[in-house]
Amino acid sequence: MPKQLYVLTEIKLSDFEPGMVSAQGRFKLVSACSDANRRESAMVFETVQGMHGNDQRQALFGLKMLLKLAQLGKPFNQLADAKAVHEAFDPFYCDVTKKNETVWRYRHGDIRILFYYAADKVVLLTHTLPKRTDKLSAKDIKVAKQAVVDFLTASRSAAGLQWIE
Repeated sequence: MPKQLYVLTEIKLSDFEPGMVSAQGRFKLVSACSDANRRESAMVFETVQGMHGNDQRQALFGLKMLLKLAQLGKPFNQLADAKAVHEAFDPFYCDVTKKNETVWRYRHGDIRILFYYAADKVVLLTHTLPKRTDKLSAKDIKVAKQAVVDFLTASRSAAGLQWIE
């Protein structure tokens, strides 16, 4: 069942480097929020905060590098090699769009950032996790798919998406 209230925030370079200005024509990395009143409740921030030590450092650096790629305004697989950016798992049929949807993976060290290309140069960050095995677990795949379905359902609902600046 989709969330009744779907709130998003854009993850910006200034979150990592105060004073940095985002480029025009960039891809906008976004994350769902767990609290409609707090931008800091972005799921990607909460997930990274739950990591420890080197995983947390690598995740933060990986997000920053992905943001820098997003500034260039091209699909990430055109900017990085296939080992760093590729489909996370086989495309899945989505009842909302009535077509196959693809979740992508960006690799930075031992961290995997899963994302979905949405309309209007929006990139939904679906899941961030440390890599401990070669394959994604069924649970990680389910989390990523559900994030895409929730986003697409909300984007087509009367209430739409709510944004926190």
